[in-house]
Amino acid sequence: MNPRVLISCHNLGYAAPSGTGISTVEKWDIRKLNLELHAGDKACFHFQNEEQKQVLWRMFQKKLKPKIGSLQISANTHLHTDDSLWEGTDKKASLLENMESKLFSTRPWFGGQRKNMDILKDRLGLTGRIINLPVNELMPEYTARFWALMLVAANTKVVLINRLLSQLDEISLPFIQEWQESFSGITVIFGEHPEYYKAVNSRKGEQQDTLKPFFSTNISFSADGLAKHF
Repeated sequence: MNPRVLISCHNLGYAAPSGTGISTVEKWDIRKLNLELHAGDKACFHFQNEEQKQVLWRMFQKKLKPKIGSLQISANTHLHTDDSLWEGTDKKASLLENMESKLFSTRPWFGGQRKNMDILKDRLGLTGRIINLPVNELMPEYTARFWALMLVAANTKVVLINRLLSQLDEISLPFIQEWQESFSGITVIFGEHPEYYKAVNSRKGEQQDTLKPFFSTNISFSADGLAKHF
């Protein structure tokens, strides 16, 4: 029995008017996007420009209505973004205080099983005095690791990832990979993250798993917005 569809797009498209004077034309940022995402799926989108990415990013969060087609997200499906997790932190509070939010599980799924939060903190080197420092006083590498911890611990069925992957270091990058491999929800990566994709391919090579692709859905957009699966 196939898992139920959590996100579906049918002929999804968005165009913004452009031009001057009485001459106005529609410029398509996204068009003819069709996809179905089930629990456990991993998807990535590749764009020609930042405007395309921002349009789709906002549509997935229901902040922008499509011009044509539809985007359906199943009822009771909780969606979070890496941006919203970061922006929602109290930068004057400590890492430990921020993680006490009900948004986060105390025993998240990781590597196919429940893991105590202390184990995950230790994996990321978030121990000792670091966990009691205000977030705005953390060194950049620990900031990114804290961000990764929030992503893994968030109580959500869908995660949209935009900026975090470019911040990861040699500790947090394999940590996020391991989490994503067994995450029971949906992860959707927006944009180009060559270091992360390189690490994913390297890990698959080491595991000699060539039958099942890491990403269930890969879509690129042409200069005129046409969605293409590859």
